This record gives sequence, C-alpha cells and structure tokens, in this order.
Amino acid sequence: MTQAEMNLAELFAREAIRELRVAYSTGFDTIDEEAVRQNFASDIVCAYPAAYGGSFEGADAVIDLFRQTWAHCQGPLDTLHLIANHSITLTGPDTAKGHCLLLDLITRQTATSPFATRGGHDNPLFLIGRYDDEYVRENGRWKFRRIALTALWPERH
Repeated sequence: MTQAEMNLAELFAREAIRELRVAYSTGFDTIDEEAVRQNFASDIVCAYPAAYGGSFEGADAVIDLFRQTWAHCQGPLDTLHLIANHSITLTGPDTAKGHCLLLDLITRQTATSPFATRGGHDNPLFLIGRYDDEYVRENGRWKFRRIALTALWPERH
C-alpha cells in the first residue's frame, strides 16, 4: 500500500468512527434500540459516572440501562446528545481510541421525571461531559469496544 493509499484508508477509518459516534447519539435520542445495539462490539463495556448508572458489560446490560432512561421519555428527541471536538487515534488496522465532548440536553421535561435540568424548561442543558472511547472494526464495521463518560458539569465525577 502506498503512503497516499494508507492516508486515504486512515481518513476513511476516522470518518467511519465519527459516523459511529453520531449514529450512537442519534439512536439513543430517537429511542431506537436496534440502532444503538448495532454500534456495540461483542465485548462492549460502558463506564458511566455512578450517578448515571455506573459500569456495564455486554450489550444487553447497556441496553437495559438505556431502557430505564427511555421509560422516562415521552417520545423521541426528548434528549439530544451534541458531540464536539472529536479526536481519533488509529492504534492498529482494526483498533482506535478517541475522545469527544458531550452537551446533553433534555428538550421536554416533566415534574415526574428523575431527569431534569437545573434551569428547567427554559434551560435544557443537563450535562457537559467527555467521552473516552475505544473502537474496534468487526466484520468491516467500526464499533464501540469501550465507552467511558466523565461528567464535567453540573458536578464533576
């Protein structure tokens, strides 16, 4: 493979990983369980702050956590995960790591939901965080092997 071909392959890999992060966020926000699940490697580990569930191993465990969150949503797009500053490092032909920032918004809030923002309906910002991810290519498709979320605001975890 020439240097130009290698650089092009790296660009394609990085773009596929960026699309993976977008697909995960969109799947979560639209309450699409299958769209979320297909982005997980067979050995997925998700590490969230204790206030948001803690650590989970395996797609079924992660999806169970998400179902608990989705049960408090009135419909799709009650949550919005906005991703920024995505940085990706390829660590091998089928592995990579990366990080990005998260702005988590709640667009529709009810008095009975355990998920509410400090500003209520007038300020939908729920969380500012950072994702640190590990990715793996399985059967030609990039997936999450590990997702770790650090909460930076309103409380640092």
